[in-house]
Order: sequence, then structure tokens, then C-alpha cells
Amino acid sequence: MGHVHQRVKVSAEKTATVSMLVDTRATFSMIPEALARAVGVKRLRRSVAITLADGRRVRLDAGTAIFRIGGREAPTTVLVGGVVDSRRRRLAPSRNYAVRLGGYR
Repeated sequence: MGHVHQRVKVSAEKTATVSMLVDTRATFSMIPEALARAVGVKRLRRSVAITLADGRRVRLDAGTAIFRIGGREAPTTVLVGGVVDSRRRRLAPSRNYAVRLGGYR
């Protein structure tokens, strides 16, 4: 089975349409810092600790956004930044429960 990507409208103060990798077994949705800034995601007062696949524990900022896929939309908690290796332009490995496309079935 290959990777599944979906066009998603991410909204907070503004809206952006992006292609997201779908992981139906993950707990949270994760977006890069640049996207969070572009749409105006407001950060929550506390960060969220997650465990990466290599065993490292990191804390990421959390916020809320609305995801729209096709005719369906739902608010979701998003984790911001963190596990993208910008030098290699790749995701750093994380456990399958660290990221989720929330609010979509």
C-alpha cells in the first residue's frame, strides 16, 4: 500500500489549501511552522510531548485549526513544527500515533 495524500483547506484567521499525508491511526495532525503562521493558528498555553520513532521525546506547540476535505469540515488540535528536517526536506520519523488528519472519516 502506498502513501495517501489529500488536498486539505486549513483555516484559522486565514485559509490555505495544502496536500497532506493521511495517517488514519495517528492521534494528532501536524503542520509546519510556516503554514501555522500563514493561516494564523493561535497557540494554546501548553505544548504537547510526543515520542519520535527513534525514541526521542520532543515538545511541540499546539493550536486549533479547521480542516476541510471535500464537503466536510471539522475543528482539530494541530501540533506545530518540530519533526521536519529542513536540510534534507524530509519528515523525521515519528510513531504512527504522533500525527493524524483529524476530523475526517
